[in-house]
Amino acid sequence: MTADQARRAWMEGHLEWAAHEFQVQQIGTPVHTSRLHSVGCRVLDDGTNAWLRVVYADPEWGDGDYLDSNVAANEIHDVPKPTVKRWREWHDNDRRMRGELSTFIPDPAISTGMTPTTEPEISDRWLTDLNHALHALAAHPLPGHGTDASYVNDGIRAFFGLEVDIAQVPWTAAHCDLHWANLTAPNLTILDWETWGKAPAGYDAASLLCVTLPYPTLARRLRTALADFLTTPTARTAILTAATRYLRFADTGELTDLAIPIRNLANEFS
Repeated sequence: MTADQARRAWMEGHLEWAAHEFQVQQIGTPVHTSRLHSVGCRVLDDGTNAWLRVVYADPEWGDGDYLDSNVAANEIHDVPKPTVKRWREWHDNDRRMRGELSTFIPDPAISTGMTPTTEPEISDRWLTDLNHALHALAAHPLPGHGTDASYVNDGIRAFFGLEVDIAQVPWTAAHCDLHWANLTAPNLTILDWETWGKAPAGYDAASLLCVTLPYPTLARRLRTALADFLTTPTARTAILTAATRYLRFADTGELTDLAIPIRNLANEFS
């Protein structure tokens, strides 16, 4: 058995245990995230469809109480998203585990990765709904957690040779990981609120634009639909912040096909 196979079996064992603890019936096939950080499946909760997820704490995923973030996101209103109904924690050999039972979202995620392998078919209504959702999220009270200003400043300096004090631009509540694997269609739902928090205004729109660049037509539609976020005086900072994040991925061998188009986009705002 490979290390990945062992990790899958270990996670699915915890999923079965959580189903028993939540008194729900597993009816779906377990779905693992790409790095095997979490696993989930469709369940029946007293005859109603729901989603059961198990995740574990790991230093690779950062410091802080990110395991609590999905529950904390229940406070966010007027944004299409799952709601965590029940949750509990336990430990496995000192590793912190979290189980969450959430409302079931029938529409599938648009992609299995940040960038789709084929161009998504997105309606104008979907883009309008996304614009409304991002406005509602930005209006949420500013949380104390989220993007680290010093980390981003250092990245912008390293990748673009620019001095941008992003602490001096407006910050808003943001999803902070907005890409095509965290969006559903044909009806819009924004998934995975594990890393939501504060970010420079427009950061979510800029992040999604970056991973849409391989599809120029859709990228143009996105820029038009989200113009409220991408044509403001602070859009430059949002774009550079998002570009820095994805270029860091490229430096580690991930999303390398995005490096050149993202640099070209960032050059428009440099």
